[in-house]
Amino acid sequence: MDGNFPVSSETQQPDVALELALAKHKLQIAEGKIMQLELALLQSRDFAIGAAATAGEAKATAGEAKAKLGEVMRANEVHRARSKHLDLVYESATWKIGRFFMLPIRILRRLAR
Repeated sequence: MDGNFPVSSETQQPDVALELALAKHKLQIAEGKIMQLELALLQSRDFAIGAAATAGEAKATAGEAKAKLGEVMRANEVHRARSKHLDLVYESATWKIGRFFMLPIRILRRLAR
């Protein structure tokens, strides 16, 4: 004998049914894995969108802060220039002379209050 046994259609049908059931089970497992991967992909996409939005907000906030810093620096320069100008006025001889001659009037005003 050659080891090949004749297979009847009756014994072959349960084997085919078993293989079909096994294939369906494997298909369900594969579909479950595909669903998990799709969910993970969507979560990754949502995270990436959120990260991009956060980066955009940070960029906009940084731009606003830079603009405000520029305004403050310009105002500071104007303040320094005016302060220097006033220092020069207070150090001038005409200011000092005028202050000396106006001293009695200032004293009278204070007493009147």
